[in-house]
Amino acid sequence: MKFGVCVPNYGESSSAEALRTVALEAERAGCDSLWTTDHILMARNSGTPYETIFESITTLSYLAAITSHAKLGISSLITAMRNPVVVAKQLATIDNLSGGRLILATSAGWNEKEFAHLGSNFHNRGKRLDACIRLIRSLWRGETSFKSRILGIEFNDAVFEPRPIQKHLTMWIGGTSKAAMKRAATLGDAWHPNVQSLDQFTKLVADFREISPEARRKEICVRIAINPKSEQSEYKSAQGERRMMLSGNHAQNKQTLSSLEQLGVSYIVAVPSPDGKASLPNQIDAIKTLSKLLS
Repeated sequence: MKFGVCVPNYGESSSAEALRTVALEAERAGCDSLWTTDHILMARNSGTPYETIFESITTLSYLAAITSHAKLGISSLITAMRNPVVVAKQLATIDNLSGGRLILATSAGWNEKEFAHLGSNFHNRGKRLDACIRLIRSLWRGETSFKSRILGIEFNDAVFEPRPIQKHLTMWIGGTSKAAMKRAATLGDAWHPNVQSLDQFTKLVADFREISPEARRKEICVRIAINPKSEQSEYKSAQGERRMMLSGNHAQNKQTLSSLEQLGVSYIVAVPSPDGKASLPNQIDAIKTLSKLLS
């Protein structure tokens, strides 16, 4: 099972030095990928760790310069609240600057106030995300024309240069709703859910696989918290969901990873600071713990 690590571009430990330290330690530990987390303008007292946050895409340019081989991604980019043409250009630039190491997860988003702060429509975000994905794919392939009524975007004979290094952008689709699952099956390369409690997650995987023949063939690449200082294997997310966590219980961690593998999970993106409060030494400890678990 391959693993990636979410870097501290948000929360109490976020800083340029923290990003460098975690990224380089994760590369040394054998991680396959490094991930930023995406939010832009949260409301004060939101109850989330994302009020203090470095912007997710531009942070990848910093990571590209200081790392050498790990893939670089965003988990998950809230594309529907952004201008997708600008997003496509930013992503193609990162792919060039990193030597073809870009990977992307994207989802519809959940914070209505944040959409309002960006002047974006929260209520049709799913349809707009579908159109955004198609637009990014189109520009990535070198197509020069595109039209979307839902996005209000139309261009002909446009120039999208320099072209990204990768001919195909690997794109995971986040979210656990039926709409997100269908999106993953039809438009994505993999499904990228957060791992809820094991009984809930087992049912979600079954629901996903039943959507279509395409869904049965898609990879499942999850996002999961890790805290070696915790005795608990579950925590509550900012949205109030019960989610699984890799903890200080080595035997329990082995069982959790085995259960995920049996469910068809092929990749985990580990989050060493899910609440944004983990110290830098604790995050480094989490990376080393994860490396040993998966070695």
